[in-house]
Amino acid sequence: MADIQWVYGIKPESMTLDWRERIIELFLAETQEIYRESSLLSLAIPEWSGNLMLIDRDTYPLASSLKGILWCKPFMEDSIRVVAFVLDKEFQSKGLGGKAWKLMTSSLKKQGLNHVQLEVRCSNTDAQEFYRRRGMEIIRRIDLYYKTEHGYMMRGSLSTD
Repeated sequence: MADIQWVYGIKPESMTLDWRERIIELFLAETQEIYRESSLLSLAIPEWSGNLMLIDRDTYPLASSLKGILWCKPFMEDSIRVVAFVLDKEFQSKGLGGKAWKLMTSSLKKQGLNHVQLEVRCSNTDAQEFYRRRGMEIIRRIDLYYKTEHGYMMRGSLSTD
């Protein structure tokens, strides 16, 4: 079994090109969304405890050691917005997403943040259930939010459950 661990990440503009390309590859493989390097850079992800990367420590520092990301940004007064949450298929359904969520929420709650918002594909019922178990609910449908389908906006309290 690989030595897999969530670590605090660096902002995309501080990453080398091969690491940004690995993130683009993860998005394409797991979400079918095509991102460009300029798209990643325009997200303006800060270096803070809402920026996590799932790393295979056995193969680090190779870009291929990146197995997932959870990127959040401060949003409004006491909220965050999840900008990206993706795991390599091999590491899904193993509790790693829940571990990242708990790490992120417990740290950000200590900073006085209380709410979370995100968008999810209408067809991604597994992700919707993951978020519902963490106290989030669908607020509304966003027509053609994604290139090929509608999305849901979900909101909830920043809960570590």
